[in-house]
Amino acid sequence: MIQTILDALSYGGLYGLAALGIGLVFGVMRLVNFAHGELIAIGAYLMIITIDLGLPLSIIIAVAGTAALALLMELSVFKRLRLAGPSVLLIASFGVSIFLQRSYEIIFGALPISGQIAPWMSGVIEFGDTTITRGSILTIILALALLAGMRFLVENTTLGLQIRAASSDFQTARLLGVRSNYVIGTAFVFSGVLAAAVAFVLVTQRGSVDPLFGVNITILALVGTVIGGLGSLQGAALGGFAVGATISLLNSFLGNYRVYSYTWLFILVIIVLLIRPSGLISNKAFKERA
Repeated sequence: MIQTILDALSYGGLYGLAALGIGLVFGVMRLVNFAHGELIAIGAYLMIITIDLGLPLSIIIAVAGTAALALLMELSVFKRLRLAGPSVLLIASFGVSIFLQRSYEIIFGALPISGQIAPWMSGVIEFGDTTITRGSILTIILALALLAGMRFLVENTTLGLQIRAASSDFQTARLLGVRSNYVIGTAFVFSGVLAAAVAFVLVTQRGSVDPLFGVNITILALVGTVIGGLGSLQGAALGGFAVGATISLLNSFLGNYRVYSYTWLFILVIIVLLIRPSGLISNKAFKERA
């Protein structure tokens, strides 16, 4: 039971980080970025191909490379579509996602690439008759540290104030002096950093990466963003956590019937949205504009 609870917390924290990365970009640009999964994938690729340089340097390279790709994505594609409608941005993000997947196939190959990243995370810690995996504990610690850091940044810095203002009402924020290019670019960079953190946890668990590496978690993180509350950063993190924890608990309790975990998950999502269509934490300004 202890391991089940820790797994639920670690999965919840991981999905919370993924949802927060998506929510940051959506908050300032109203862009549902389906290419976030490819940011997670490039982070995993960079870690595996540079792990021989040592884990600390490999992580630095992965974080820098993922953040750089996120910023390049914004400057080369989405910056040119600032005045476009949400449907155009959505289609553009699909296009970027497919383009990056095909690019990864050309560069790295379509088959999975394997590598050992932090193998010590797969060990266990024993407390009497209870066995707890190190990966669960370290994932919880990493998720809490990053979520706390992002909360401090958003709540207690000038940059965070600008991000919150842009998330609440972007046009008014621009009229009040918020630098739109700077805020949007920063949001993409932070989403890349969060994607690299998710990539680190996932690649240590799976030990391999392929072009579709980040697709599944991105789709579920988007679900978490919706049920948490579109336009709310806290809601995105909370919704992602709820989705991840629910998946972990369903996999544990359903046993041999875990194949139906996603069915029950989406049944619960539908129930939540029927009760609270605007999400668990709604953004009033976003609701009024919508």
